[in-house]
Amino acid sequence: MASEVHVAFLWHMHQPWYALPGSAENLLPWTRLRAAKDYTDMAAWLERWTVPVTVNFTPSLTEQLRRYAAGTLTDAYLPSCAGPHALAELRSGAVPLPIARRGLPAPDPAALCGDRSPDGERRLWGWFLLAWIGQSVLEADPDLRALWERGSFSSAEVAALEERQRGIVAEVVPRYRRLAEDAGIELTATPFYHPILPLLLDTAAARRSQPHDELPPFSAPDDAREQVRRALNHHATVFGRRPNGMWPAEGAVSTAAAGLLAGEGVRWIVTDGGILARSLGRAPSPEELHRPWRFRTGDGEIIILFRDTHLSNLIGFDYHRWPPAEAARDLLQRLRRNGTAWHGARPPLVLIAMDGENAWEFYDRNGRPFFESLYRQLRDERPIVPTTISGYLDRFGVEAVLGDLWSGSWIDADFRTWIGHPSQNAGWEQLARAQAAAAAASPGPGRTRAHDHLLIAEGSDWFWWYGPRHSSPHEPVFDRLFRARLAQVYAEIGRPIPSDLVP
Repeated sequence: MASEVHVAFLWHMHQPWYALPGSAENLLPWTRLRAAKDYTDMAAWLERWTVPVTVNFTPSLTEQLRRYAAGTLTDAYLPSCAGPHALAELRSGAVPLPIARRGLPAPDPAALCGDRSPDGERRLWGWFLLAWIGQSVLEADPDLRALWERGSFSSAEVAALEERQRGIVAEVVPRYRRLAEDAGIELTATPFYHPILPLLLDTAAARRSQPHDELPPFSAPDDAREQVRRALNHHATVFGRRPNGMWPAEGAVSTAAAGLLAGEGVRWIVTDGGILARSLGRAPSPEELHRPWRFRTGDGEIIILFRDTHLSNLIGFDYHRWPPAEAARDLLQRLRRNGTAWHGARPPLVLIAMDGENAWEFYDRNGRPFFESLYRQLRDERPIVPTTISGYLDRFGVEAVLGDLWSGSWIDADFRTWIGHPSQNAGWEQLARAQAAAAAASPGPGRTRAHDHLLIAEGSDWFWWYGPRHSSPHEPVFDRLFRARLAQVYAEIGRPIPSDLVP
């Protein structure tokens, strides 16, 4: 007889800190755009189908959302405050218009972006605002659909769209809090500014997976603890309760990082199946992959769960090419097969964890038909049982004990995305010098402010764009944000700003 298969979806939501020191304007619009479209739609599908899932929010994102809602944060890509560079980036596609695959007629992007007349500029702004509104909002609002189908905009309509988008963004955090309180989803967090926690504790953590790479020395254990504590406290303030679990930034783990999190009372963490394989020294069996593990550290015990990499990547990178119902059926069939071959004492827990924001514009109607088919079948069909992670742990507990934890991330089970390349290493060296300067400063308000800037500079996103692995037209912006934070460290403590940090 087939075993029940419990499946836990973890949707990870993250944006870095996009504002310069002392500024209330984000240099890039992704927090607002993803909130208006993707975070809004994910909430709408959960409200419609009431499926228990786990949603992870990075505090650097939720704090920005709170400031947008309060009107104390804006960005340079709104018609009311935009400069010429923003319009140029819309025309070049550096900031895209997700108008395809929305189930409504759409203009030719080349013609739209190529019209340099005043009417063309207004039309481009109107389409930009409208295209970054969630599918769930478009489908529920006949006036927005009529505006989309007409495809032209008055100045008053552009202004109204801007205000509508601001209102949608302001509702994101309250919606997820209501879902956690009333619909049974679980909300979790990441260390505050999304640092690679093992590297923040000590960059030597990368030696195990990168034995031949040059690794600049850096160690800030007190900052690592501060990133975790601030995240736990912020999450409790924003969502009404402290999270049980954490998604470490980029699934990055080490024994020391697990110990820190255990010592701060975090019940469970999630990382990638590739980490389990390296920890065991072989490919895990299904019974090993699809269950939680206890891991004992010098600071206490923590539960570690490992995502099914293949199933997660099918959703992230492949299923958008399939008919939505067929993709959902295929996923459910793969889940069911885990039950027919299961031999464990407890039912399997298949963990699917991925970014909750980037994949959906490649799906028909921002993912609505896929989620509609998937969530409806999950709600109604046995032996597949959707669950939150804590819900499974509360019901079935944990039996297996993990003897060793590999040091690495969910990308290739190493840290090469953030350290080891000369340009990445230069960033770590700049960070280390700023940290040493702040530590040597006299105690006082300036040193406290300098520390806050250091915490932002410790985020993973700046190092992501250094080196050869990733490219973006906005790499200079990320570099500017990183250097500005480090420069401000020196300014706050009254020290000369090093020349390599001056724009």
